[in-house]
Amino acid sequence: MRNVIFGIIQIIVIVLFLGTVYYASRAPTVEEIQSEESNIGQADVSVRSVFVIQPDVETRQLSLETTGSVVARNVVPLIPQIAGTVAWVSPNLRTGGTFQQDEVLLRIDSADAALLVAQAEANLLVAKANLELREAESQAARENWTLLHEGDVPDLVAKLPQINQAKANIAVAKARLSAAKLDLARTEFSLPFDGRVLSSQIGVGQWVSKGQAFGTSFDLSSLEVEVPISGSELNLLSPVTERDALVFVNGLEIPATVDRMSASADLRSRASSLYIAFPMLSTPLVPGNFVSVKVFGREQSNVFRIPEIAEQANSTLWIVRDGLLERVIPQIIERSEEELTIVAFDYGDGIVIGSLVGVYPGQKVAIASE
Repeated sequence: MRNVIFGIIQIIVIVLFLGTVYYASRAPTVEEIQSEESNIGQADVSVRSVFVIQPDVETRQLSLETTGSVVARNVVPLIPQIAGTVAWVSPNLRTGGTFQQDEVLLRIDSADAALLVAQAEANLLVAKANLELREAESQAARENWTLLHEGDVPDLVAKLPQINQAKANIAVAKARLSAAKLDLARTEFSLPFDGRVLSSQIGVGQWVSKGQAFGTSFDLSSLEVEVPISGSELNLLSPVTERDALVFVNGLEIPATVDRMSASADLRSRASSLYIAFPMLSTPLVPGNFVSVKVFGREQSNVFRIPEIAEQANSTLWIVRDGLLERVIPQIIERSEEELTIVAFDYGDGIVIGSLVGVYPGQKVAIASE
């Protein structure tokens, strides 16, 4: 009995296997083919929706937004022109201090210089007295010659060489007096510009030597911003000189002007440098400040301004033309943080905004309304 049941089960398994093989190997019916084609058609009909913009052609003043560093064109070491002991130091001569043109910043003990002036004045008096003596002697010699001789008085008899020597001695004495007075004036140290002290190591009682620096300063009017600029950026500004600019630092907006451009490019970066000057003498800037700069360039017509989110990979754009995607490589003129300025072109039905992934040229899309 058990063998009979086992045999029946084997027969049922074989029949099911044969039925499955027959169903899988048979040709599809017409109804199945029509159903499959219907599903394919539905897949082809479904399209991707995209948002587009349609910018207007306009004329725009180009500008360059970049960064630069503040430099001082005129950095001057603080060097006394006379040796001596420091008798007084201005509080403006400390590091970071600001001073005005010809303001007295330092006084050196003037006793020695005053004595030299007095000595030079005395020497001048001696030279003048010697000249008077030689002239008196010359006059006496001339009178004696005319009593005993006829004709012109010889130069040696008239003591003309001695008189000329006395006059030369007076000139030397005057020069030494001028030098002594100059040294006396130099006991008061000042600079011929409005400036600021970068560093100073000086104090009352300190001995300073002639020609030895005790600090550095810079001329406030020589402050400028050095901005590296590439060739493509330079094209936005050409011609460069006298372009208006703005310098941004610590929330301040400082007007400036492009003064000049470097005469050569950097050998490694191939970038040139712009030097931006300030028409106002007083600025909160100091050498070494890192600042943001905006330079206003030329006007450019026939351009679009589009949001930055329209830019796709590799600086390309997607546009829609007759319901199909088309890839475009725009000519970018200016780039800012939020928008691009590009040369105008025929964008068909619009420029796609927003990043598109997994799409291809010629793909069918639908323009979505906001």
